[in-house]
Amino acid sequence: MIEKIHGSSDPSEWIKEKLQSIIYPVKSAIDIASGAGRHSLLLSELCSSVTAVDRNPDLSSFFENTSVEFLCLDLEQEDWPLVGYTFDLVLVSNYLYRPNLRKIFDLVGPDGFLIYETFGVGNELFGKPSNPNFLLRPSELRDSVGDEFLIMDEFFGEIAEPQRSVRGRLFGRRVGP
Repeated sequence: MIEKIHGSSDPSEWIKEKLQSIIYPVKSAIDIASGAGRHSLLLSELCSSVTAVDRNPDLSSFFENTSVEFLCLDLEQEDWPLVGYTFDLVLVSNYLYRPNLRKIFDLVGPDGFLIYETFGVGNELFGKPSNPNFLLRPSELRDSVGDEFLIMDEFFGEIAEPQRSVRGRLFGRRVGP
């Protein structure tokens, strides 16, 4: 059953690399669409306060006996459930819901970091996701964050590992209000 749960695989090597490159203290972090917590647990080794958010209540058991706070929330509703929250680091992996993309960026506090990695257009050639609603377009993240973030790393293209796919990636630091 665990193979079917989003996020039950090893943490992304790219995300691990970006986390290791941060030299500023990161006290609070949120893992959006956390799945079973592969990145949340990694964050808990680096941050004193980690929040994992997913809409699947069955995932709460993965966070028992850990320091990670699990919130069962639907981030695709019109009323944004995280109003007023900010974090030093916002991590998003394998998740895209365009109507609330701006709200996810707004979770990044002053001088905070955004690490975003998800599937991109062209991934339909390799399997799922294949629905264009869930596939990032080239430069979409950069265009969406505007000049509020200093882009420290960005990538859009085909990768071979851990499986052949098309990925979009952005690592940035908030420089605007």
